[in-house]
Order: sequence, then structure tokens, then C-alpha cells
Amino acid sequence: MSALSSQHETRDGDTSLQSESSPAIKHPLEHTWSYWLYTNKSKEWIHNLVELSTFATVEDYWCLYHYMKLPSELNHGQDYMIFKKGIQPTWEDPINEKGGRWIICESKSARNLDPLWLDLILLMIGENFEHPDLICGVVVNIKAKSKICDIMDTW
Repeated sequence: MSALSSQHETRDGDTSLQSESSPAIKHPLEHTWSYWLYTNKSKEWIHNLVELSTFATVEDYWCLYHYMKLPSELNHGQDYMIFKKGIQPTWEDPINEKGGRWIICESKSARNLDPLWLDLILLMIGENFEHPDLICGVVVNIKAKSKICDIMDTW
């Protein structure tokens, strides 16, 4: 299953990303970020990771956001991960080895997963956590339907 909503049309029906007459001014983020997809297959875990895209500006993030499926639209066993460029979303990456994580367990019945995921991303890429230099990335794990909740991690 692809993580892209559509190649030509966004979720809200917008087919153009920028007016032809508007200037191409972009607002840089403090860091460049990589957007990853994990698809649970029968391969070794690391071989199931795919780096989908990178972004370094506010505008590039929103362009990517409008073309990506929402977490609630992913199949169980699929994860989205957004990490600083150069940091792999694995505990084996030297930067993550001595780190930890915060976990938010979102009830499947509440279905607040999509807005919570967006809020968490915006806090992270906007450097709005109290110690943004300690945050490497965020993960949303889509659990099997028999589970009670989906999980969001901040590393």
C-alpha cells in the first residue's frame, strides 16, 4: 500500500500547490527532516524502512502533508516516522542508542490520532518543545485492529 494519497490531487481536492503569480518565498526550518514509512513484511526490520521524502521548509512540509495518507488511513503494521535528516529511526543509530521515548497511547475509539500526529509534528519541526535539541523524531505505530490503541512515540 502506498503512503501517498494521490499523485495529482490532495486530500482536500487542491490540485495546485502554489499560485503561478505568488512569489516562491520559503521559510526554512531549523533542521532538515526525513519522512519514513515502515511496512511490516517478512523481511528483516531494517529492510522494511523506506525514506519517502525530506523537507527543510514550512512550505515543503505542508506540500508533503497534503499528499501523504493520514495515519488513520494506513494499514495496521505500518508506521510513519519523521526524524532529523541523518538520524535513522532505529535504536541502533548512535544518536538514539542512549535516548528514550515518550509514548502516547491513543484509543482507537476516540480517533484523535490524525490531529494529535499533526500537532506532535508541528511541535517538533517548529522547535516548540522545551528542549528541542534533545528530540530526534516522532513515530506513529498503527496497531492491529484487535489492539486497544495506536501508539505515538517521541524519541
